[in-house]
Amino acid sequence: MQELPPTTVRQIGSSEALTDPSSVVKELMDNALDARATAIFAEISTNTIDTIQVKDNGHGIPGNDRVMTCRRYCTSKIRDFDDLREVGGKWLGFRGKALASVAEMSGALTIITRAEGELIAVSMRFSRTGEIESTESASHPVGTTVKVTNFFNFLPVRKQDTIKHSAKWLAKTKRLMQAYALARPTVRFQLRVLNAKTEKGNFNYSPKAEANVEDATFKIVGRDCASQCGWTSLQTDGFEICAFLPRPDANETKIANQGAFISIDSRPLSAFRGTIKRIFMVFKNNLRRANPTFASVKDPFMCMNIICPPDSYDPNIEPAKDDVLFADENLVLEAVNKILSSYYP
Repeated sequence: MQELPPTTVRQIGSSEALTDPSSVVKELMDNALDARATAIFAEISTNTIDTIQVKDNGHGIPGNDRVMTCRRYCTSKIRDFDDLREVGGKWLGFRGKALASVAEMSGALTIITRAEGELIAVSMRFSRTGEIESTESASHPVGTTVKVTNFFNFLPVRKQDTIKHSAKWLAKTKRLMQAYALARPTVRFQLRVLNAKTEKGNFNYSPKAEANVEDATFKIVGRDCASQCGWTSLQTDGFEICAFLPRPDANETKIANQGAFISIDSRPLSAFRGTIKRIFMVFKNNLRRANPTFASVKDPFMCMNIICPPDSYDPNIEPAKDDVLFADENLVLEAVNKILSSYYP
């Protein structure tokens, strides 16, 4: 891990990405997946700010990198701006800002990590400036646990607003984990809402060996919806598209209100902006053309992952990294239209 030079910092800089508790979970999951974790366990308090914790079984933080873990713009993913060309299909995170922002905005940040080959883990407590305040030995399997307490502790207005809308952030966090599970169907994901009155907000996805998106959909979205869908794939113009889509003869009531799960190189993205929004519109147009009864269906289910050629898009256009900018948007839309036209003849 190295600190990025000032010129690169200015080029990749963005506004604050941690806008709510779900964004903390997202950034920590990105780090876990970049560490090649195959199991990710998240816990969050009912008010969404007292405790946010994400545990993974990735390769852990190497000893030499630990002092820089929460320093701003320290990253192992890139060395300069030009490296962004190769980020898309390799890493989910790359700016080196998330943990620094978590430390600055929280009452306390503790990271327990154990790297491969180490006999014992280390527990580190970080200051708001991202420096290690204390360390001690700990019992922990290979991997990393990040525990955030009193999120927004130093932003009282945002803290109160977050508590007021905690149900919204819990729902967003659960939806986020569902999207990641559909994008990475071989990875285990679990969400537990601490001290909740019911288990409604919890989420548990335990994949079978060699699970695919069809398996994940049955477990995550439910049998009623998944049984109405079919699998299709296509390679064209350098893109590889895999999708699990409602069949033309699907029962419209069973696919309604599930929404789109669209990812680029297994990076879940927002379906409400940019090219991804247009992909969802192209899907809905093809669906309704194939069966006019779908015209009244709101937010029909679809799941699609597009594996892209190297250097075909920029992942650094949104602080939350939930949108990308394609070098040729029309080429992507044409590829999507090809697979949808063949599936909905």
